[in-house]
Amino acid sequence: MIERAVGWLSQEKHSTYGLAVTRMILGLVVASQLVVNWDDRHYTWGDGAEWTAPVRDATSWPSFLGLFGRLDGRAFDALYLLTIVFGVLLMVGYRTRATAIVTLFLWMSLYVANPFVGSGGDAVLRMVLLYLCFTDAGLRWSVDARQRAERGEIRPYVPTWASATLHNLATILIIHQVVMVYVGSAFWKLQSERWMDGTAVYYPLQTDAYSPWHDWLQPLYANGLVIGGATYLAIVVQLFFPVLLIHRPTRLIALVLITGMHLGIGLFMGILYFSLVMIAVDMILVSDSSWLRIAAAVRARGRRPVPQPPSRV
Repeated sequence: MIERAVGWLSQEKHSTYGLAVTRMILGLVVASQLVVNWDDRHYTWGDGAEWTAPVRDATSWPSFLGLFGRLDGRAFDALYLLTIVFGVLLMVGYRTRATAIVTLFLWMSLYVANPFVGSGGDAVLRMVLLYLCFTDAGLRWSVDARQRAERGEIRPYVPTWASATLHNLATILIIHQVVMVYVGSAFWKLQSERWMDGTAVYYPLQTDAYSPWHDWLQPLYANGLVIGGATYLAIVVQLFFPVLLIHRPTRLIALVLITGMHLGIGLFMGILYFSLVMIAVDMILVSDSSWLRIAAAVRARGRRPVPQPPSRV
């Protein structure tokens, strides 16, 4: 058994397609968040964010992470634009490992400049970005993969077994992280009166702060059966998530339910980036063989001939 585990860890890189999807979504999240907040960039992370200094200075971050806090004017704008560029480079997978390291550094510098901005999704994003630096996330569906196919493989600097082991260990840590998030969240819910009486989902759906569509959703959140079902289903899926991952059929059910839950949070409660980050991490749990079947089905559908109207006689 130990020999089999060592072989699994060191002979082949796993979850390569899932990591590619994770890389693309995280790059999209980084770049799009900064583009959306372009008009407010100085107030959020630049000169106008000095009001956060008491909290920011209370934490002893390494000085090199305070880069955004030391710049202003055009220099700040240039670094802000550079962060957007690296988010895009991460998304397309160009020089992926180096790009992931620089993106992590710039994203951490933004966080240090204003710790008040962000959500639970940002914390997960930073952590996954850190682990992503040790994976070969550019192995599939990337500019790196295309260039590698054109020029051929280059002799690696490190032994193949060491590269595969590092990649797989980092992937395991990402999966461990997402499992801990779900199980921890479930235990927190079990201690909440609102979650235990089955009404927790009702409150965010009928407020302006969390639900931009609360008027349209009124028929849903006014239905006690829907609210109770959604509340208890969230607890059950999160609590038993690691158990459901053991077997392929239950893993598929867990991924469909948890992805549906995140889509619901993103669309109905307006917490879009948190949902995208969690969906990105969940995609690692889809096996390479499943991703290949999905890609083959998409290609086959793209090559399907368009039906032509019958010719007139």
